[in-house]
Amino acid sequence: MKTVLAIAAQLLLFFILFAVGSFLHPFNLHWATTAAAGTTRFFIADGLLLAIGAFLAILLVQFLRKRTCDSPWTILSFVLAIGIGYALKFGFVTREFF
Repeated sequence: MKTVLAIAAQLLLFFILFAVGSFLHPFNLHWATTAAAGTTRFFIADGLLLAIGAFLAILLVQFLRKRTCDSPWTILSFVLAIGIGYALKFGFVTREFF
């Protein structure tokens, strides 16, 4: 039961960091992914970088505490949160130029 709650908490943490970074874009990093006549589609990578930073920090703490048995669950929650974020198109912005 504790494992399920830990997975859910980490999934929620990674998802919220991805969403907040995608909407607020504190680092203002963006790449143009496609350009069509009058529109440009950008990917804002700030939320992804925040989620990766939290992921690496959690893995580091688990490694220092010698709790590497929890690492697969952390990886699973990270991959699920990023997958859900991409499915909801977090970080993608379309600008139209007239």
